[in-house]
Amino acid sequence: MHAPASRFPLPASRDQSRDQSRDIAASYDAVAYDSRPIHYAEPDALAAIATLHGLTPPSPSRCRVLELGCATGMNLVSMAFRMPKSKFVGIDLAPNHIESGRFIVSELGLQNVDLQLRSIADIGEADGLFDYIICHGVFSWVPPNVQDAILRVCSQNLSEHGIAYVSYNTYPGWHRRGMLRDMLLFHDDPSLDPAERVARAREFASAIAASDPTNDTAHFAVLREEAKELEKQRDVHLFHEQLEPWNEPIYFSEFMRRASTNGLAYVADSHSGVESAAMAKLREKLGANFDHLRMEQYIDFVRGRPFRRSVLCHAAAKPTPEAVANGVHRLMIRARVASAEASPEDAARGPGVTSFQTPEGVKVTTNNPLVIAILTALMDATPEAVPFDDLRRRVSERFAASRQTSDVDDEALASALLACTRGAFVEFRVLPSPLVSRPGPRPKASTLARWQALSFEEVTTLAHSYYKLVGIERFLIAHLDGTKDRAQLVRHTEHAFTSGDLTLPGFVPTSESLAAIVDEVLGRLARAGLLVA
Repeated sequence: MHAPASRFPLPASRDQSRDQSRDIAASYDAVAYDSRPIHYAEPDALAAIATLHGLTPPSPSRCRVLELGCATGMNLVSMAFRMPKSKFVGIDLAPNHIESGRFIVSELGLQNVDLQLRSIADIGEADGLFDYIICHGVFSWVPPNVQDAILRVCSQNLSEHGIAYVSYNTYPGWHRRGMLRDMLLFHDDPSLDPAERVARAREFASAIAASDPTNDTAHFAVLREEAKELEKQRDVHLFHEQLEPWNEPIYFSEFMRRASTNGLAYVADSHSGVESAAMAKLREKLGANFDHLRMEQYIDFVRGRPFRRSVLCHAAAKPTPEAVANGVHRLMIRARVASAEASPEDAARGPGVTSFQTPEGVKVTTNNPLVIAILTALMDATPEAVPFDDLRRRVSERFAASRQTSDVDDEALASALLACTRGAFVEFRVLPSPLVSRPGPRPKASTLARWQALSFEEVTTLAHSYYKLVGIERFLIAHLDGTKDRAQLVRHTEHAFTSGDLTLPGFVPTSESLAAIVDEVLGRLARAGLLVA
């Protein structure tokens, strides 16, 4: 299969490359990208994926990490707190990104993060080897010569057993989004300031999606769907995704052809989402005739996936095409589901039917006792990641309490967990959880979250994700330094209501009502992964 012709068919000259780099840097200086933790692009997650595919990745607890296009470095800062014995290097081409990032690193007193203002193309052998290389949200947004440099660095600067992560927009799914992007670019007025351009794009997308409500053609259905997706994008994301001159999606097969030219092999995708019965049927029909990579491309044809997060390693490492059950025993497992109500149709199918739902809104309904016990046990521990042996014990206890057999077979447990992974109902990690699922007598929030809460609504969790604080949460988290018990926290909260720093329409604070509120908020912060032991 051949990828479509690039809009940049000729290699850029050195002068052209410098001009392109200046244009990209100027764009991100004009509209800074608000860096966040990338949940699926951290050593802990990548090492777990590698382990499942028969590899022996370096320990994330003591490793060297490089991020290409790090923005202000918050992805690295989150890792640096969790892995203080590891070293983190981030590079970015935008001066304001690096300046802001260095200020954050200095404010937090981190000694294991180094942010550098430089081009990806300038990285060479002198920069040494890294155990993990991360490149998120860059590959599709830079010219081909920089794309080549990304893959070169992922090979040349990756340690023998190292793991690389590269995300990129993919065809054929991005044809849908590309259609709307082309319309937005046609309507765009680059002479306006960025905020006006974003507002103009949103107004235009909304107008064309609503222009013909009775139109039920496939074209207009796709247009309406993509306009809705656009509504969900943050302004900074919309600007750089839709209005930048550089956005070059690629077929997975072509990406891997270029990666293999650099001596890299495909391990898996960091978050592949739900594999439906239709996908399993496609594998069954075509699997005997096509290799693993070709099958991945066929699946993209059917699913229309617009974005990939591909995990790579050196070709000599020879990862297994499918995840192997014997790797599960060495990992930690975390739930990605919450309880959900079974539909009347599902409930009527028989006793023991239970439903769960992922953060993306995907529901799974099952009467399999082992799967129900696994997901329920993991939900009880949320947001902690549970070691395999501990999970086996918890599942056995649940079976014993319900008068079922308490003997849980390791192979059956591992196989069930892999099935849950394909549905994105659980996730694996290699490091013990640094967080707690329930607040202690003197609750303590992470240092990073307490610092962020002083200036921002969004804070970084210890599960390497972000959480938006609401209401009293932002006030309370600043006081969770591990020195105050609940009575002291209630008094601080009462004083804040008395002084007017905290208000709640129609609420008359009493010691009893405030104690209940403080307990409720502490529980939410613990479940969000913001509290430490």
